[in-house]
Amino acid sequence: MLGKLLKNEFIATGRIMGAVYAVVGVIIAYVLGSYYIGHDTATAGQTIGVAVLMLISMCNFILTTVVMVMNFQKSLYGEQGYLSFTLPVKSVTLFSSKVIVSTVWYIAAFACLMGTTAVTAMVLKEDLIGEESYSMIESLLPMFLNGKTIATLVTSLIVWVIAMFIRFTMFTVELYFAISLANTRKFQKRYALWTVIFIVLTTGVSEKIASFLSSKITFGLEIIDSSIRFITDAATLQSGASFINLTQLIISLIIGGVFFYLTHYVMSKKVNIR
Repeated sequence: MLGKLLKNEFIATGRIMGAVYAVVGVIIAYVLGSYYIGHDTATAGQTIGVAVLMLISMCNFILTTVVMVMNFQKSLYGEQGYLSFTLPVKSVTLFSSKVIVSTVWYIAAFACLMGTTAVTAMVLKEDLIGEESYSMIESLLPMFLNGKTIATLVTSLIVWVIAMFIRFTMFTVELYFAISLANTRKFQKRYALWTVIFIVLTTGVSEKIASFLSSKITFGLEIIDSSIRFITDAATLQSGASFINLTQLIISLIIGGVFFYLTHYVMSKKVNIR
């Protein structure tokens, strides 16, 4: 049943998000195609295309949030609420489908931003930083990577991607908890205002808790040259080493799990479907 819910969610949200990424794909194809056809020479049309790409990418997170919020509110607590809650499926499965789809779209927005940044750097490298500066960066890059093996670089990248995934998922769960709480009987008359208030409160409290515990508990990965090891004491961190804080990721997972359960409870027991 989860598969069918995911399919319906992607269809419902993909009308807008799919159109956005289709436009992004067409612009990227034009910019890169014309750039290589023109023998690595940027034109005014390519510059405009890159500017449009950057604008879309920077606004994409806001657009994604708006689309996800509207779909969540409409399909669960609006006109479609009665239909959604009468489906032969548990509320936790219903909620999980929303979280999964939202997280996928946030990751897509992040990937779009990274891709657009790479295209911009490729096409406008000389115009942005100058040919001499770009050549200097290229010559210094091997020095920066000196001593780091493929294993250490891949590990760092994997941990970083997982961290981004956790952050997006946690934000989605906090957002949906705020919307669900605002749709209980006590707050529903002004649910939009209460949604904003609850979002500010939940994200603020979560960040405070995560930051406080991270400052008190040291646990992470030390990456230096070709070695990777776990660190549980800040005093043992070697000079010049990169440190990946795992404490905050674990705390984020715990907090996200708490909000997931609270949202499931509110959906099951407290919401007032209009």
